[in-house]
Amino acid sequence: MRAWASGRMMGKSGEERRHAVPQEARARYAAEVAALSGVSDPALLRALSLVRREDFLPPGPWLIEAADGSCYLSPDADPDRILHAVGVVLDPGRALHHANPARVARMLERMEIRSGQTVLHVGAGPGYFTALMAELVGPSGRIIAAEIDPVLAAAARAALADRANVRVEGDALALSLPRLDRIFVSCGLAALPVSWLEALAGDGRMMVPMTGSMDAGLQLQLEAVPDAARLRATAVSCVMFYPCHGLRDDAAARAFDAALAAGRVPDIRSLRRDPHAPEPACWLHGDGWCLSCAAPE
Repeated sequence: MRAWASGRMMGKSGEERRHAVPQEARARYAAEVAALSGVSDPALLRALSLVRREDFLPPGPWLIEAADGSCYLSPDADPDRILHAVGVVLDPGRALHHANPARVARMLERMEIRSGQTVLHVGAGPGYFTALMAELVGPSGRIIAAEIDPVLAAAARAALADRANVRVEGDALALSLPRLDRIFVSCGLAALPVSWLEALAGDGRMMVPMTGSMDAGLQLQLEAVPDAARLRATAVSCVMFYPCHGLRDDAAARAFDAALAAGRVPDIRSLRRDPHAPEPACWLHGDGWCLSCAAPE
């Protein structure tokens, strides 16, 4: 990882420069992601065809995640090997992956990120999905990318240095946040930070994976509802995510595991912020927030 970060900051290697990728291949990549994810938003598809994925990954050959979850080493360093809907292993020792873009694209489309918006991206990793969001918000918007791992953060800063609408920070919990239109989280949380919820705009959305002790859990979409005291909450899918440092204490993970084991996941309807004692409608009662089975209205 350190060799990758240092090499990436120094520029492309001779081998990388020899592998020029034609625009037709990038258009094919966007079409493949669309076919495997169902995304159809023109702005997102355009971003997929424009952002050079290889600039945000270590030099090849790459350890690639196949469709069945197994991994194989690419035969060479041709960037076309990773211009597909595949994951790439960044650090086998930590089970740290660069996610399959088809999976992330579905969540990005649900967020409806638009021109001029302010977006917080937590767990930005090497910055590829941050760059897609930067294309979506355009020059009039801005992305605050938070990555607590110093090696990944350094790589993201180098790869995103030419994007004036992106700022790469460290600990997302220590940030002084502006009003946020969107919050996109790319690491597993066992609890929801109140400071992020307080920064969310009145028409804001948040996409967050909540996971327990085994790094498995739910992809949740939170959406502000006009004239409602609660956010609308939707369990989008089951997921496994690399854990978020600072939001993974054992008590919170056990509480999430217990809520997951009790079922009622399809019944999750809202996120409450008002003080109240635990009640039957509470799915997961946290500190300053509560996932509830009661409707936001």
